Amino acid sequence: MFGFSFGPKSVSVTDAYEKLGTDGHCLLDVRTRSEVRDVGVPGALNIPLDRLEAEAHRLSAYTSIHVMCRSGGRSSMATNLLHGLGMTHAENVSGGILAWQAANLPTK
Repeated sequence: MFGFSFGPKSVSVTDAYEKLGTDGHCLLDVRTRSEVRDVGVPGALNIPLDRLEAEAHRLSAYTSIHVMCRSGGRSSMATNLLHGLGMTHAENVSGGILAWQAANLPTK
């Protein structure tokens, strides 16, 4: 209405889970590789936040990207970075893997 926004949209872990595995969608985990080894989401793509700008080209084919981390801080930064690179279809997953586990969603 006024020509400005409050930043990237956030989605719940249940919304992210429901979209997992659909065509054109990517669940992007920006935690470190060791964090993902401890607990990860089956089907998620792991690109650590410190590598995201260099590896963002890997996301170009996706029409929907949900970004998660441990609790939401890094994924919010990653979502802002992706928006800056023109990937405005990226959305932050609120609460990250901690909320994912609290919702008893599948992990590996």
